[in-house]
Amino acid sequence: MIRTFFAAALCGLALTQTAAAQPAAPLPPMASTTDMTVLATVDGQEITAGNVALFYESLPPQYREMPMEQVFPQLLERLVDQKLIAAAARKAGIAARPDVQARLSMLQEGMLNQIYMEDRIKAEITEDKLRDAYQKMVALETKKEEVRARHILVKTREEALAIIGRIGKGEDFAALAKEKSTGPSGRSGGDLGFFAADQMVPPFSDAAFALKQGEITREPVKTQFGWHIIKVEERRISGARRFEEVADGLRQQMTESVFEKEIQTLRSKAKIDIKGAGGSKIQPIR
Repeated sequence: MIRTFFAAALCGLALTQTAAAQPAAPLPPMASTTDMTVLATVDGQEITAGNVALFYESLPPQYREMPMEQVFPQLLERLVDQKLIAAAARKAGIAARPDVQARLSMLQEGMLNQIYMEDRIKAEITEDKLRDAYQKMVALETKKEEVRARHILVKTREEALAIIGRIGKGEDFAALAKEKSTGPSGRSGGDLGFFAADQMVPPFSDAAFALKQGEITREPVKTQFGWHIIKVEERRISGARRFEEVADGLRQQMTESVFEKEIQTLRSKAKIDIKGAGGSKIQPIR
């Protein structure tokens, strides 16, 4: 947080200026944090392309909305300023002060914590393990059988039988639904989409779920709405969300699990003595 705030403070004014106002500086293609190409020296101290990339990564999100190539000259200038300020601080004896040493130690430990846990999480949460966790989650989810059906709704059984006869002679179901159905779905060829058994009135559901994919009712089905001819287009088992829908949530759960497991492992191997005022032990926060 301190590093990010300092970086933002140094860059805030500079990044509002145009790149043309800064000296041109060559950016190595695909500069990474490990790129050791030397771009500048300040009193003999080198600034590398990796330093610029790392500085860019430390910026708050609003600054990282701009491509690194666009703000690269300004970042390099700010790194030059940092070198100058840090050198002045050392010359003034600031680096040797106990309070500064304590802060530097905390910053170093925080960085080591972050990198160590990132490495552990990366090693533990692989794509295969993520998909395995997904399969286990899917197995526990409540599932329902669903059908996708079309229907033609008419007022009398005689009308329905006549339409069934026309279908039997090869006429298209969807076209007949548009022509004959009195229900609102007639405009879309009678398509009702996917539904579970409890989403329709019992006589309609019983008939629809008794059909195989592609089958049509041989007898009209009567409900309070009239007489139906039903065709089942597809059958499926619902309830299992797609991997893409749950991957981020699963990754977060697994990350928390890896973190907690690693902490417990490290604690079990360490000798820890936490004491409060008067020697009483402080209970760790859970």
